[in-house]
Amino acid sequence: MKIFVQLIIGLMTLAVSSEAMARSWTSAAGGYTLEADEIASSDTSVILKRASGKLVVVALDELSKADQDYIASKEVVDKLRESAAKMQTWTSADGLKIRGRVVAYGRKDLSISRLRGKVVINSVLFERLDPLHQKLVLKIMSELEGETFQDEQGLNRWAKVLGAEPKVYPLEGVLLELETGDRLAVPFFLFSEADLEVLSPGWDAWSKSNDNEAAQAQESLMMQTEARHYQEQRQQQEQQQEQQRDYQRQQIEVLKLNMLAAATGVTSIWEVGLQPPLGAYGRRMSVMVTAQNSDVATRMALAQYPGYRVFGVRKASRF
Repeated sequence: MKIFVQLIIGLMTLAVSSEAMARSWTSAAGGYTLEADEIASSDTSVILKRASGKLVVVALDELSKADQDYIASKEVVDKLRESAAKMQTWTSADGLKIRGRVVAYGRKDLSISRLRGKVVINSVLFERLDPLHQKLVLKIMSELEGETFQDEQGLNRWAKVLGAEPKVYPLEGVLLELETGDRLAVPFFLFSEADLEVLSPGWDAWSKSNDNEAAQAQESLMMQTEARHYQEQRQQQEQQQEQQRDYQRQQIEVLKLNMLAAATGVTSIWEVGLQPPLGAYGRRMSVMVTAQNSDVATRMALAQYPGYRVFGVRKASRF
């Protein structure tokens, strides 16, 4: 069976909006609709929020031409870009508040050396870094070296033993864009447990896609959207002065439409819920299948995604 859904994302513009009115989205073949809000979009995909609150990502080429034109319209693009520019507040494991916008997953080396008695971080004098950047460097080095660095003097004393060659630490985490426009690489271990639950789910898939920029961009897009959804919920709860911290952390589900065919005879549309194998990373998927009954639909979905497990099947004339 031809698969024409690949969820390929190249250069993308993240577009997020929590105020969009729900609209009807139609499959490219027609006849199947979904009531949802657009939450984020790229050149090839759109992330939708269903009435149930579930977030799903759908390839644009599986949607109608009218839907594709709607996403590409200047009015929608401008509106969502404005919403996407909002800053967020993230918290480190020890309580430091960081104002910044999550941009992408990434890897980056942290290089530390001494030059004429002064500490140098990635070829920039420590004293020339902005205050927030300095705090983050001190916290990162404290974690990596297992000792507390309170200020530049403490870091300078430690760095005296480095000699002429810099010491390099490979870091894995997310890229944050600050209110100043500067971008900082922040390792996962620096974030609080609550924030990490939102930022880390797509990391395994991203890290295993070293030679696939499109796949990495896909995971970054979904992480950005999950992060914004989490921040919006948290802000709403804080404004309402709710004491509980039972924040709903949405992880985006992949909505696969590639197994849909024109319904003929006694066939129906079935939504088969799949989750990754035990111990393996992956996102839950809802696979839409044209089949005679639920058993056939289940077998077709499992054949298309070997190793996945079924967590639910339902008949759906609408998805």
